[in-house]
Amino acid sequence: MREAADRLYRRAQKLATTYREHNAPRILALLEEAAEFDHPEALFELGNWRHHGIGAERDDARAAYFWERASACGHVEARFLLAIACERGAGIQRDTERAFGLYESCARAGHLDALYECGRCHYYGLGTSVDRGAAAEYFTGARAHGHAEANADAAESDGPRRMSRRTW
Repeated sequence: MREAADRLYRRAQKLATTYREHNAPRILALLEEAAEFDHPEALFELGNWRHHGIGAERDDARAAYFWERASACGHVEARFLLAIACERGAGIQRDTERAFGLYESCARAGHLDALYECGRCHYYGLGTSVDRGAAAEYFTGARAHGHAEANADAAESDGPRRMSRRTW
C-alpha cells in the first residue's frame, strides 16, 4: 500500500511541477488518493492547498484536519502548522495549551521556528506559565541555529518583538 501511495504522490508532484490551474482538480484527486493510505506528504500538501485555497475554496477546518492526520504520521512541519492553527483558532478550536505542546514536540524534533515559538509562549505565558528564564533559553537556542527573528529580537531587546503569531 505504501508503494501505491508513493506512486500517487509522485504523480501529483510531477503534475504540480508544471502547475496549470486546469490541472488542479487532477492534482487534488491524486493527493486525496494517496491520503487514503495515510501518506504523510500528501496529507501535508492537502492541508496546505486547503489553507491557501489552491484548487478549491480556502478551508482552514479541512487544512487542520489534514495537518492533524499528517502529524499523527510523524510529519513535523504539519505538526507545526497545526500548532499555529491551534494557537489562532484557525479552522480548529483555539487551544493555546495544545499549541504549546505541539510547538514543544516540533522543537524536540529539531524544528527551528518551533524552538522560537516555545520561547515566545514562555515569554508571554501562552499555553504555559510565564517563565522568562525558559524563554531566554529557547531564544538563545534559536539564535545559535541562525533563526533570523530571534537574532533581530536580540538586537532590540531581551524579548520577542511580537505577541501573537504573524498573519499567515
